[in-house]
Amino acid sequence: MSVIVYELNEVPRRLLDFYADAFPSSAFAQLRKHSNLFESVTADVGSLSPWITWPTMHRGVSNVDHEISDLGQTLTKVNAEFPNVYNILAENGIKVGMFGSLQSYPLPENLENYCFYVPDTFAAGDECFPDKLSDFQSFNLSMVRANGRNVSSGIAVKNASRFLQNSIKLGLQPKTFIKLSNQVIMERFNKDRLVRRRTSQAEIAFDLYFRQLQNTQPDISFFYTNHLASSMHRYWPTIFPQDYEDGKFDSGWLKQWAGEIPHAVKVANFQLQKIIDYCHQKNSELIVCSSMGQGAVEDVEPVETSVLITNVRKLMSYIGLSSDDYQPKLAMSPQVVITPLSEACEPALKRLQRIKFNGSSVGVRRTASGDIRFETSLVNQTSIEILDGNKIIAPNEIGIENVNLQDLSGAYAYHIPEGIFMHYNPLKLNQNNIEDTWTPISVLDLAPSLLKKFGVQPPPYMKGENIFTTIT
Repeated sequence: MSVIVYELNEVPRRLLDFYADAFPSSAFAQLRKHSNLFESVTADVGSLSPWITWPTMHRGVSNVDHEISDLGQTLTKVNAEFPNVYNILAENGIKVGMFGSLQSYPLPENLENYCFYVPDTFAAGDECFPDKLSDFQSFNLSMVRANGRNVSSGIAVKNASRFLQNSIKLGLQPKTFIKLSNQVIMERFNKDRLVRRRTSQAEIAFDLYFRQLQNTQPDISFFYTNHLASSMHRYWPTIFPQDYEDGKFDSGWLKQWAGEIPHAVKVANFQLQKIIDYCHQKNSELIVCSSMGQGAVEDVEPVETSVLITNVRKLMSYIGLSSDDYQPKLAMSPQVVITPLSEACEPALKRLQRIKFNGSSVGVRRTASGDIRFETSLVNQTSIEILDGNKIIAPNEIGIENVNLQDLSGAYAYHIPEGIFMHYNPLKLNQNNIEDTWTPISVLDLAPSLLKKFGVQPPPYMKGENIFTTIT
């Protein structure tokens, strides 16, 4: 029997219960009714971020041990000391498929037991296995670069054209192509629909993953999606308004964006139903999990504008750096990350600290890999004045601007330690009493449990409990 791991980033039990109750015939409800249900709790300490908590789940040790703290971090040392569960399985002869899991770049040196391997959407390059999937990854990464805090209406034409030429062969379904076409058309009549491009990327990725799953039939495969987490961060008040003070959010805003989380749920539900049907055909097991969850942010205020670094090239040029002095990296907005390539970066950073926007400055942090991360946190400014000492600088000269947010949303929900873990076996369907069947577990339980399930002895540093029985 094979295993499919569907990584539904940051979804808590509360959201799953909300939609399973509302739609009793949905895949969400079916999974809740017939799965072994666990509420997972992250083992990490300090600030919680998905690029930290997913490695914890995959490696069976917390961030205290693996020390992963940033996207794009060099992982050579940690991969040797605490390798991902999918790499351990592959090294032990288990056929593995991997699509999009966080911190999965670069490709393993030995791909002998990988049926397919597509790194995450913050990868430093578009390399994939098999190589034909690189056209998709190139397009995928170009869309991530274009869509930061606001979603751009533009498309990286060159990357898109190359992908579209091969998209049907790679697995893009005609129905998905029609959805994407309708999406572009609807954007022309309703600019609010632009935000759904984040979900469109997940729809494309899933089609390609599912084609690889069908064609190669790995013993275990992993598929990661962030589209629902992205919507929850922004639109949580539209689903759970009772989490906030009365009148905190304008009724017009709540109505305007009320369809975004349901749309993201609908896409996840469609994908899960397709996997459930596949599991019944192939006698496969399904694990739906999140490495942590989300909950309402207390004392949050509606956000209309945010001061952002909108053009890193202009900012670096202003402080004296050329394109030869640094390399920009993909990062999650509002963060901007570069890799320094010359000694010119240090004096340039000192100059950056003299620059103030409305009395604030760009936050600068050096990551464990030696990269430099920039971040701004100023919101709801009616205007912006940028000063370099006593000199006034125009925003478009330096690449720091006061941006009107297209959906007027901040981080209204944020990370909490509790996530979900559902184990669905079509040969052993449960009949759950919903109120009493959720069992707390640690995210550290996943990696050793999967290893034991496939008859692989976990390394001694993995202290998690065994959730499953071994495959025979």
